[in-house]
Amino acid sequence: MMIRIGAGIIAIIIVAGVFIGMTGVSDGGEEDAMIPPCDYESAVLPPSTTTTCYWGMSEQTLVIPDEAAAADIDVEVSWTKNDVWVAIVEASESDHCRAKDGYFECDKGTVTTIAGGESTGKGFTWSPEPGEYRFLAGGEEGEELQRYTVTWAYDAGLSMVIAGPLLLISAGLAYYAAVGLKRDE
Repeated sequence: MMIRIGAGIIAIIIVAGVFIGMTGVSDGGEEDAMIPPCDYESAVLPPSTTTTCYWGMSEQTLVIPDEAAAADIDVEVSWTKNDVWVAIVEASESDHCRAKDGYFECDKGTVTTIAGGESTGKGFTWSPEPGEYRFLAGGEEGEELQRYTVTWAYDAGLSMVIAGPLLLISAGLAYYAAVGLKRDE
């Protein structure tokens, strides 16, 4: 009888945990994005100016732990400034860039994006996988360092791939607690 009571208590704990996990957590905030200034080189003969513009990559790394694989996570990134964009890249993409004071300066087109980028308008949604990432910013060509505010928000909850089997296990434990096992007589 004690085993059946224990099974019932475990079933209740699993169901409570699943429903709390599926409710999930949310957060958000704002960050400053930065586009490095362009370089201009003038040639006397023939008279011309060469413009080299860059993308800016965050120095800080965003780490998504392995445990996040058990969750459904959606990150929404948006901004209001025109002619700029933000993207997500693997942290190792900084190997293609030069370290500057507080950010990485990347030649245009040398970094592979995972989400976001030049064609995203003023925002995008990203569903991250475990790993290490950085933010990349780019946009209109200008002579000065450009800064703009990027808004982000995330929702994370227990994945149905995990919740479904846990609910089945708790249903089995609840059945056992209520009925027990039938024995041949």
